[in-house]
Amino acid sequence: MAGVSLALTGCVAQACPTCRPAVEAGIFDEHFWGRLAITALPFAVILCVVFLAHRAGGSASARFPEETR
Repeated sequence: MAGVSLALTGCVAQACPTCRPAVEAGIFDEHFWGRLAITALPFAVILCVVFLAHRAGGSASARFPEETR
């Protein structure tokens, strides 16, 4: 619960004024978009698999109706 409230407060890590330009330069360099895409790729794959499973699935009761005796 403390982690959720900490995440919702919006506090961000701050670098000292001396280190801040170097930190920003290290993050926002020419490789930024590639690293962002690689970071987001697993979420996109999982979302695609879930979407395809949902579209192909239907309900379990419709596929395997119970036997009536």
